[in-house]
Amino acid sequence: MKKAVRPLMVLFCACVLLACSNSNSVIEEQTENPDRPFADYEVVPGDDPFTFTFKNKSTKFKSLEWRFGDDSLSVEDSPSHVYAKNGKYEVSLKATAPDGSTAKKLIVVDIDPTKFLKITAKAEGDHVKFGVEATSGTIVSAKWDFGDDDDSDELSPSHKYPAGDLFTTKVTVTTNKGSVAETNMLVSSDGGLIDVTNDFLLNTGPKFRASERFGSRWGVVADWRVNAAVRQRDGGMGGWDEWEGNSMSMESWGGEPDIINGKIQQTTLEALPAGQYFYQMIFHDFQVKNLLYNVISKADELPDVDKVEQTNPDVLGWTKFSGNGPLKQTTPFNLNEQHKVTIGFVSTFTDSDQNFKLTQVRLYQLAK
Repeated sequence: MKKAVRPLMVLFCACVLLACSNSNSVIEEQTENPDRPFADYEVVPGDDPFTFTFKNKSTKFKSLEWRFGDDSLSVEDSPSHVYAKNGKYEVSLKATAPDGSTAKKLIVVDIDPTKFLKITAKAEGDHVKFGVEATSGTIVSAKWDFGDDDDSDELSPSHKYPAGDLFTTKVTVTTNKGSVAETNMLVSSDGGLIDVTNDFLLNTGPKFRASERFGSRWGVVADWRVNAAVRQRDGGMGGWDEWEGNSMSMESWGGEPDIINGKIQQTTLEALPAGQYFYQMIFHDFQVKNLLYNVISKADELPDVDKVEQTNPDVLGWTKFSGNGPLKQTTPFNLNEQHKVTIGFVSTFTDSDQNFKLTQVRLYQLAK
């Protein structure tokens, strides 16, 4: 879907992180030579996030050489410079004295688009209305990639997504000086999402941690409650597999014991605020012939596998798995009031050759 550029301008702020700590600001060691120069300067942000003035504070120099970290240089006393795109740049100043001795100073300038660009995404009917917000300087064009093989050249486009799936929307903006920056946002058909995983859950991958190990492969996944039905591996292990990058797992393969009403679950650290949420699971692989569910519940314990689909006021949402895909799945749920929730898997594997290996999970909240 190609649309014409609309003659709309958006102001955005020059909120730029200057990485000038001792680890990123380097002054060449001084010697006892009294004629050696001293190299020093201050980075002064300009009228947009890509423009800087480098204010010279050096002494005892005859000439200066600036290198801006993007294959450009200057010999001016206090030059200004406009960067073409966002990124990290090592700015180096070399001061040379009349006797040929030199001194250097280096500062890293970090032009981080997350500090000065913000995507807005709000549901309007069955479409999502996008915008890009910022300050000082002028955006003259935007290029949107909606994450589903569709795009737009409008500054504030609308787009329709299928319900239940999550997409990464990217926008590339160009300023009136020709500088380019890109940022992105995870969105659903309901609007933009905020990642709140680390606020409420522990050990979410990738590379799940194990609290117990036995032998070279099996373990118990840490910070999740694993019941006895899942711990049918060697040494009473279950729920964690070193294969495929330390995955969360359930497995009943070949002649191994069945899993009857197996559960792996975790209750959130704190109560979630009222709102709309999306619990995303990314698997390395799974093969399901019997029953496997992801369940979200307000209770401290997930329901038994044969009760998941029954009417239960505590169950906020569930996803039933079958076959071997898709490997990225999402369970949406709503909270009408602030409340802790329990999240996890319940399963029964009685047929042979069934398993899942989970790479990571994420919890997203719909942005207000």
